[in-house]
Amino acid sequence: MNIKVGTRESKLALKQTELAIQALSKIFPERSFEIVPIRVKGDQDKKTPLVQMKQTGIFIKEIELALLDHTIDLAIHSLKDVGSVMHPDLMLLQHALFEDPRDCLISKDHQTLMELRPEAKIATGSLRRRACIHRLRPDIQFVDLRGNIETRLQKLKESDWDGLILASAGLKRLGLEALIDEYLDPSFVIPACGQGTLALQIRKEDQRQYEKCFSETSRALEVQIERDFLMQSHAGCHVPVGCYAKIHGQTVVVDACFGEDEFSCRFVHETFSLDHWEQIGSQLQKKLKEQEL
Repeated sequence: MNIKVGTRESKLALKQTELAIQALSKIFPERSFEIVPIRVKGDQDKKTPLVQMKQTGIFIKEIELALLDHTIDLAIHSLKDVGSVMHPDLMLLQHALFEDPRDCLISKDHQTLMELRPEAKIATGSLRRRACIHRLRPDIQFVDLRGNIETRLQKLKESDWDGLILASAGLKRLGLEALIDEYLDPSFVIPACGQGTLALQIRKEDQRQYEKCFSETSRALEVQIERDFLMQSHAGCHVPVGCYAKIHGQTVVVDACFGEDEFSCRFVHETFSLDHWEQIGSQLQKKLKEQEL
């Protein structure tokens, strides 16, 4: 049985898909897998800032459409690109392919965030990253940035920027972790919900074919908590939203942020009982709303 696997065309997306196929091949040795690169809206338009792109799902919509019309059988996404609302005929397999969820700094002079000069220029297209860094270093000047990892690294070399912020997971998967000057503390620079996790998306009608893929791990539950918070927020890529959950024994420590823009973002740090993990997303939203009063 041949499985057609849809993914974005970037070097990172293709590498992530190879990693997913390696894992799936161990579970389903009788199946073969074929990669089908698909050009998505977010890759076609590399100039418009993300916050100005009114469409939702700009990195996954075309892939989801291919899945719905049976052009492909399985889709691989970065989970952080998958919004809180999904087509009712589609579903995600249990999250099982993880990498470092932290953001990181690459700077020209190999400095940490707190060592950068006053009013340093940092490149990032993420409102979430801007909001978190603004809380720590309100003097930092932000430069909007789009493009794949290779493009961003090249722009840093050619610019007068002091550094740029990227997801650690992508650099590690491409073998570029030596470029990282600082892993940013996820309790301060809060990652996107599910950052570092690969999403395996299928049609609901095919669910029984993938029953072996479901697994229960502590990281899978942490990611589920982060996704629950995202769903509770009803947020897309146009607002700063992030969540980082960490299980410690029978408790869950969670840092989350949400706001309308990078300057109005609200932050919360809470500890919950693991027994009531299903309620954490709603409890976090309640805590954030209390800050509005």
